[in-house]
Amino acid sequence: MAIRLQFEKSSEIGVFSKLTNAYCLLPTGGSENFYNTFESELSHIIPVIKTSIGETRIIGRL
Repeated sequence: MAIRLQFEKSSEIGVFSKLTNAYCLLPTGGSENFYNTFESELSHIIPVIKTSIGETRIIGRL
């Protein structure tokens, strides 16, 4: 099953999240819907963590 997700009207969610086999990092201050979607799908498998890097919401790659 595929889930469509956007972060502040951007479908480039790889910029705003980092997902590995061991953890999922998400930005603080974003939409609760964005965070809840990851949490509902992944929290029973890996930890889902809200964080910031250098006080920005860019967690993944550019």
